[in-house]
Amino acid sequence: MTTFHATLEGQSIARPPCFTGSNYTNWKVRMQIFLQSLDFDLWDIVENGYTKPITATSTWKAEDKGKFNLNSKAMNALHCALDSNEFNRISTCETAKEIWDKLAVVHEVTSQVKKSKINMLTRDYEMFCVQPNESITDMYTRFTNIINSLKALGKAFSDAYLVRKILRSFSQNGP
Repeated sequence: MTTFHATLEGQSIARPPCFTGSNYTNWKVRMQIFLQSLDFDLWDIVENGYTKPITATSTWKAEDKGKFNLNSKAMNALHCALDSNEFNRISTCETAKEIWDKLAVVHEVTSQVKKSKINMLTRDYEMFCVQPNESITDMYTRFTNIINSLKALGKAFSDAYLVRKILRSFSQNGP
């Protein structure tokens, strides 16, 4: 199943990003945007949760049915995004939020590990300079990887600050 997903991923805006258990931070951002692109209320159901009414379905109001449908659509999108191993982790979840939260518990780093990663990436950012014989494209890709990793961990910089850093990196000598 993983091979099937990986082969077809990115070929359609209707196909959710595949999650195979690695690079959770990247997948999480992509999945959030995917759900929002389908319907912003899908993301609201994932983020804020859904409580199924305790009354018989025949007595549900239009709003109850609408929220039930949103939760079902969000769950379907999440199920379709997961390989079989990840699906097995969440198969008993009854709401999209429960799925999202379970994946976060399993795959997000602890606060101590997160701080260590931020410190390491911040050092990489501060020491960043153009390497000898490095193309501008390669340099920018390396820089963007550092910035995106920091942003995914909650540390962001203004565009003006990033531009100044890139410009300064041209005048610095490599290691």
